[in-house]
Amino acid sequence: MKTEYENPWFKVVKDGKFHFVKENGSDNGAVILALIDKKFIFVEVNRPAHNMVSLEAPRGYGESGETSDLCAIRELFEETGFLLPIENLERIGLIRPNTSILSSSIPVYFIQANRVSKKTTQDSEIFNVVSISEGEIYKEIANGNITDGMTLSALSLYWAKKHNKQSQSGG
Repeated sequence: MKTEYENPWFKVVKDGKFHFVKENGSDNGAVILALIDKKFIFVEVNRPAHNMVSLEAPRGYGESGETSDLCAIRELFEETGFLLPIENLERIGLIRPNTSILSSSIPVYFIQANRVSKKTTQDSEIFNVVSISEGEIYKEIANGNITDGMTLSALSLYWAKKHNKQSQSGG
């Protein structure tokens, strides 16, 4: 395997005839779905690669020595201002955003809380923090307002886990 290009965020490697991207910090990074006061918390963030502001679940790269669950709690706080206890965090799966070119495997977490207030303003990368009820998420997806692959994958994992729990309990 040979590194063809590298910067602080990723490197492009060549393995035989294949090229792919290795993102630094992605394997201990996280995506977090937070359900606060019965509404999911999303962020609006600028995505220059697509020349758009994207509606997404909070997420980020892990820092050196940080576990993915700590990353999830930190990213939620940094991006939204909501500080929730790590003991309420549930790992619901793993996503691989683009298996043809990215080597990333990103853990997905879910957390739920009621009557939580924001502790601080959000990260400067974030334009807005948006609360959406579960029923409204379907409409946002259908209308093309949620198109981010990691967010869609995280929601899919959430709904699959929820459906599985309901079918196991007979509900």
